[in-house]
Amino acid sequence: MLIPGAIGEILVSARTTGKLTVLDRHGLKAAILDESLSEEEQRSIDRLLRAVVKGRIAVDPPPKTRPPGAADELIPGGESTSPWLS
Repeated sequence: MLIPGAIGEILVSARTTGKLTVLDRHGLKAAILDESLSEEEQRSIDRLLRAVVKGRIAVDPPPKTRPPGAADELIPGGESTSPWLS
């Protein structure tokens, strides 16, 4: 179930900051999968996506996370071989 007003908040935030955050993208995905969107909400999402395609709104990259089980192995000399620590 989509929180009422969530799409409007995402649109305002994206236009104000010029960025679409990871949380905004999750909210949009939930909205798109919700089959009860009004025609106005669908058009608003379309406009936002067009702004992203045209470069008017940037998309923040997802945060880097470590893969499960990644070990921080040290090689002689104290340098890490892990790409996550470089």
